[in-house]
Amino acid sequence: MKLFPGVPPFQRRMIGTTFVIVAVYSISQNKASLVEASRTQLTSPSPRIIDGDTVDFTNGRVRVVGIDAPDDDRPQLKAMASQALRALAARDGGMECSASLFDYALRREKQCRTDPKSYGRLNLACQFSGNKASVGATMVAQGFAVDYRIYSGGAYVDLMRKAAAQRAGLWGIDYEGMRQLAVQRAQVPKGCDVGTIKK
Repeated sequence: MKLFPGVPPFQRRMIGTTFVIVAVYSISQNKASLVEASRTQLTSPSPRIIDGDTVDFTNGRVRVVGIDAPDDDRPQLKAMASQALRALAARDGGMECSASLFDYALRREKQCRTDPKSYGRLNLACQFSGNKASVGATMVAQGFAVDYRIYSGGAYVDLMRKAAAQRAGLWGIDYEGMRQLAVQRAQVPKGCDVGTIKK
């Protein structure tokens, strides 16, 4: 079966060659981004907190993988999540982020991996420098972020459920808003194997 019926053989070869060139270029660019991200380690005793899941370091901006905190559509919740992360980072000696810091729970699931970069940010796992606690797990457990299922593999679902049941953090301020965010971030596109996740 021909892929392009009615197209002369020369044009089919040109289309095929163009496709191969574009595919090879795309793969090489993604590989370069993966290598760059895997070598990147950002550390600061006082990083600039953008919101509950985004942090600025002097050498780059990081999106904490596996969680999602409220954004501009919920400005009050966004401000509170930002303040919570700022206070935790100050109390616990700053933050360090790296591709090699992925939580054990994140690594053992077969989730769809995030791209190395998005919107100019590196997508990395982070921990607090002083006590080595996971930033993602802490923010979810304290009720300031939700599990982002496609990238966490459901690693933080139990922590999120406990925070919601206890009305911790933002769950006590706007339960319905946090519930809606959790429902949105629980969606998994077709083709992503997230292992056995409790619904």
